[in-house]
Amino acid sequence: MILCFPSSQTELPGLELIAGAWASHFHPGGTQVEFVSGREKRGFDLIRHGEVFRVQYARPCDGYRALGLLLAGEPPGGNLVQDRRHQSVSVMWDVSRNGVLHLAGWKELLLKFALLGINEVYLYMEDVYEIPGEPFFGYGRGAYRAEELREIDDFGARLGIEMVPCIQTLGHLEQVLQWPAFGEAVDVHGVLLVGEERTYELIGKMLDRMSQCFRSRKIHIGMDEAHGVGTGVYLRKHGFNRAFDILNTHLQRVSTMCEERNQHPLIWSDMYFRLGSPTNDYYDRAAIIPAEVASMVPPSVELVYWDYEHSDVSFYEEWIRRHRSLGKEPVFAGGAASWGRFWAYEPAWRKTLDAGMQAAGAHQLASTMLTVWGDDGSECHPDSVIPAVQYFAEWAYVGKPDDEVLARQFSVVSPGSPLSHYRRASQLDDIPAVDGLEGAFPNYSKWILWQDAILGFLDAHLNHDLPRHYAELADALDSDSADEAIRFAAQLARAVAGKVQLHLGCREAWRSGDMAELRRLRCEVLPDCLRSIRDLWLAHAKGWSKWKKPFGWEVIDRRYAGCVARLERLSVLLEDCEEKPGRPVPEWEFEPLAFRSPGAAYFAYHRAATPSENK
Repeated sequence: MILCFPSSQTELPGLELIAGAWASHFHPGGTQVEFVSGREKRGFDLIRHGEVFRVQYARPCDGYRALGLLLAGEPPGGNLVQDRRHQSVSVMWDVSRNGVLHLAGWKELLLKFALLGINEVYLYMEDVYEIPGEPFFGYGRGAYRAEELREIDDFGARLGIEMVPCIQTLGHLEQVLQWPAFGEAVDVHGVLLVGEERTYELIGKMLDRMSQCFRSRKIHIGMDEAHGVGTGVYLRKHGFNRAFDILNTHLQRVSTMCEERNQHPLIWSDMYFRLGSPTNDYYDRAAIIPAEVASMVPPSVELVYWDYEHSDVSFYEEWIRRHRSLGKEPVFAGGAASWGRFWAYEPAWRKTLDAGMQAAGAHQLASTMLTVWGDDGSECHPDSVIPAVQYFAEWAYVGKPDDEVLARQFSVVSPGSPLSHYRRASQLDDIPAVDGLEGAFPNYSKWILWQDAILGFLDAHLNHDLPRHYAELADALDSDSADEAIRFAAQLARAVAGKVQLHLGCREAWRSGDMAELRRLRCEVLPDCLRSIRDLWLAHAKGWSKWKKPFGWEVIDRRYAGCVARLERLSVLLEDCEEKPGRPVPEWEFEPLAFRSPGAAYFAYHRAATPSENK
């Protein structure tokens, strides 16, 4: 549909940005769209009056969402009404695990988010922002300058998106605390030393920088997964104190520091539940949080309940009630299944969002969030996450999503390959041939690519259907009309198809003395595999530069270089086996073991690259 805006339309400053980014959909002679604020109820009314569409909206996010749906096609009868179910419809994007989005990347994301109705975006930054007087904070990691953060904040504001800083003030600070400059502030690995003045000097500088760079007075101060808090230097200096009390003492001091800066803090809630659990489990039904501990949580602090793994609505409802029993109205955070993989895993995000967002709507939670984590290298392609954001936003506005509506909307928000191709690309990790996959969180394409080409110590988790699966997936995704993200997915499938053939074939052919098969693997399969991986390396680098700063790519370069080096070493080994039949190969004499069920085959890079721990 071709649209235009009246020249007097100034209420939504992001309209100019959207018209520039989607120029083919706008023309002075197009159908006119008028926007009027003031709708009392959350959401929008899109009504056709003759040759003009009129959008009445409650907040700018509602107006931009209505525009995105209109660009996807005129609704039946010309009218569409949506009542947003939650006050905050937020996305948290991790820029701390090597992948620091640059300004152009942020702007592209925010434009897409605006058309989906997202009204808050949290920048998860453990260390990737500069702090005056702390040169080692974010050192060599692509830290944002103050002017970069302000430009991101300004751009979001024009689109009706509140940009909220999301930092860490207790744990998850391994990147910071590795430097001697912060030695006085370390309790245990990655965790700040509670009660130490150097700790609060540093946190004060963090809070100041966030206050200076963001309009929002909200600030997420983290405090999740601070494993071992109080058991290192703290224990030697202060003796034993109950972890609940250490956490509350620290939270009270940091929340006071926030209040002094007119900042309103949020924290992840898991530490309270973990500390109350005999097994240190966030989701332990046996967890008990003492009443006196709950009463000490500062009134100004909001709790964010994150849950990325359950598909049972009743579980989410129970945990919402448990948060309310602490005297808090939780923010619900679901997950985009983007961590530890190359492509956001639809089977997981769809199943968990269906349950979590249903519970959040039924219990009328004011705030909801979708988290986009980048654990283990930020290898996941950013475009692959857009369907998850879209699905989450649909739940936030109308409830259970309609796949046909999603497909039309996606064709506008993310023009290029159709939504069906993005969904099919999840078969990079969703392997129909593997029993027990239902309910699991596998990342086959990643660990097959990175697994050591000679040792093959994870080969027991493979089966002989996988080469065909990946070859067929590559053929299905690859076409001249495919966009950059889908071409990347196709190239990954092609590379994995060749690599899995080598894992399944080399050891077996050597053990059976099949010299002809060893020769075929060396002369045909291995060269094709190497070419495919080198092409993938180039495609991945191109996609990275489209979205992210160069910092962090050195980690991925080393992964590809190591993969290629081991394949080249395999070629030398295979040639030697042909020349010396019966030659012993110690690497192939041991029997690969399955140490997880096939459906639970999720392995991070270091687990796949070598059986040697932390090497």
